[in-house]
Amino acid sequence: MSVWLLPENIADILPREARLIEKLRREFLELVTSHGFEQVRPPLIEYVDSLSSGTDGNLDLRTFKIIDQSSGRLLGLRADMTPQIARIDAHILNRSGITRLSYAGSLLHARPLHPMASREPYVSGVELFGSTNRNSDLEVISLGVKALHRIGIENVHLDLGHTAVVRSVLSKDSETPKYVEKILYALSHKDSALLKELAGCISDKTIEDLLKIIHTFGDESALDELDQYFADQSAIRKAIEEVRWLAQHSGAEQVSFDFADVHGYQYLTGVTFSVTIPKRFQAVMRGGRYDDIGAKFGRMRPAVGFTIYLREIASLMETRRPYAILAPGDVEDPGLKAKVDALRESGNIVVTRLPEDTIASLEEAFRLDEELVFENGIWQLKYRSETN
Repeated sequence: MSVWLLPENIADILPREARLIEKLRREFLELVTSHGFEQVRPPLIEYVDSLSSGTDGNLDLRTFKIIDQSSGRLLGLRADMTPQIARIDAHILNRSGITRLSYAGSLLHARPLHPMASREPYVSGVELFGSTNRNSDLEVISLGVKALHRIGIENVHLDLGHTAVVRSVLSKDSETPKYVEKILYALSHKDSALLKELAGCISDKTIEDLLKIIHTFGDESALDELDQYFADQSAIRKAIEEVRWLAQHSGAEQVSFDFADVHGYQYLTGVTFSVTIPKRFQAVMRGGRYDDIGAKFGRMRPAVGFTIYLREIASLMETRRPYAILAPGDVEDPGLKAKVDALRESGNIVVTRLPEDTIASLEEAFRLDEELVFENGIWQLKYRSETN
C-alpha cells in the first residue's frame, strides 16, 4: 500500500474547493454576526466526558479517542461542536439572559454519517441560549433558512418535527423504556414491520399511535390529520400548533412535516428541523431545541441551534478558476511593485510570474484575462488578447 494514501472517507480539500468553502464560511459568519451572534472557536480536542455530555450514544461512537500523555485521561477529537458551545455558555461565559453564539470549523468522525460522507466535515452553526419562547425557535430556524439562501441554495425545503409527539405516546406506556432503541430505529427508518414485531411487548394502542406517526407525513394536511387523530392529547396538539406556526414564518420555499424523524431524540427536547437536497444522503442543515444539555456543565440553560454542513454544500457547487491578473517578475521596478500592491489592496489576485512559471500551468489555477504591461512610461492593465 502506498504510504501517501489517505484513510477511507478522508480527503484533501484542494484549492478550488477550499476557496469555495472559505467563501461560504465568510458569508455565513457575516450574516449571523449581523443578527447578534458572537463567534467562538472551541478547541479541536477535549476530555471525552465533556464532548459527549448531554448527547446520545451515537456521538460517542463517532468520536475518535486517545489517551492524554500529560494527564492519563481519555481525550476525544470533537465530532460535534454543540456540546462545546454549551460548555462555553454554561461554564465560561456564565451570562444571564440571552446568549447568541456562532462557530465554524472542522469535525472528525470515527464513523461516517453515511457511506459517502466525509469523516472530516466542515461545518458552521449557531446556538441561542436562555429562551424557551417559540420566538427563539423561529429566530434560529429563519436564520438557518437565510443562511442557506445566502450561500447559494435558492429553494430551501425545510422539514419540521417535534419530539413531544413521540415522547407523549411513549410516556403513556410503562413498557416502552425497555424497547426505546428499537422503537426509535423503526421510526427513523419508517419500518412498520419492526414496530409490529413489538406486539405483546408494548400495548397495541402504542403501536397503533406510532404507526400513525410513521405513515402521516408531508405537507400541512399531515398536521390536520394528526391533530384530529390525537384530539384528546393536549401536549401533542400543542406541538403540532407550534410547528404549524414556525412553518408559516420560517421563510422557506417549501415546508414538510415528519414527526417520525427522531434524530437526536435522546437529547432534543422540542422542535426539530432539517434541510435536505435532492440526490444527497445527508441533510445539509440539522437543528433543534435541547433544553437539558447545560445541566451536564452545572447550569441548566434552554437552548436551540443548528449546524450547516458547508463541505456537503460546496460539493454540490461548481468550482471555477478565480480571475487573476498576470504581472511580470521584475521585482526591482518600484513602479511595478506599487501598481501590484495597489491592485492587491483593492481585492484583486495578482500573480507575479517567476522564471519557472508557464502560462499553461498558471491557467490551470487562474483565469488570466488581464496582465500588467509597460506602455507610455506607466504600468497599465491590458487584456491579454490585446497583448498576444
